[in-house]
Amino acid sequence: MRKPIVILGGMGPQASIRFQQLLIEKSMAFHSGDNDQFPYIVHLSIPVTDFISGESARHAAAQTLNQLAPLVKALHPGQVALACNTAHLLATEVEMLQQPPFVSMLEVVAQKIQQDNRKTIGLMASPTTIRTRLYTNILAGLGVRVLEPTAAQQAALEAAIRAVIARTAGQQEQATLTAVGQSLAARGAEALLLGCTELPLLFNMADALVPTYDCLDMYAEELIGTEYSQLAH
Repeated sequence: MRKPIVILGGMGPQASIRFQQLLIEKSMAFHSGDNDQFPYIVHLSIPVTDFISGESARHAAAQTLNQLAPLVKALHPGQVALACNTAHLLATEVEMLQQPPFVSMLEVVAQKIQQDNRKTIGLMASPTTIRTRLYTNILAGLGVRVLEPTAAQQAALEAAIRAVIARTAGQQEQATLTAVGQSLAARGAEALLLGCTELPLLFNMADALVPTYDCLDMYAEELIGTEYSQLAH
């Protein structure tokens, strides 16, 4: 029996649903569309207290994921995906995020940016992801300079992220994202990284002044490529 891709999602749920859709869509490059050729996916949508703007709920979130570890292990996953950038902070507290079959979105995204020979990236992400330097440190280790939004822009990004989760986001929030992206480009970013899984649901790529990286899209491409490469062997 094929081993499933297990999605640890729900942080927020709209983004992890999009991630599952991307996995299905990208699988079409590897098969003819017969139903039994699509990927085997188990999606766990986990309602945890968010820590978008602070880390006070971090321990409770880690406990929730640790309680799920026996269930995930029993599924015998081929790959485990965490469909939230900020939640990668929990890796030090959650054993199943410390070793295969877990695949780090941060590492996948950073390696793709390095492969594209980017030297300066403008980061759009949650305040916690920015403050804890989740992407900044890993990209710096690969020789990529990261430009971060100002404090006011981070607050505006947080408001937009929360609006996506609450399904209240509209043109105002979209305009905010465009303005932040254009500001980073004006400061010297040669590309943008949408380093929060909610942002691609709202960001208008057509308004970007520079190439834009969608973290979920790259993550899905990596996992599906691995999935069908393994099936071929």
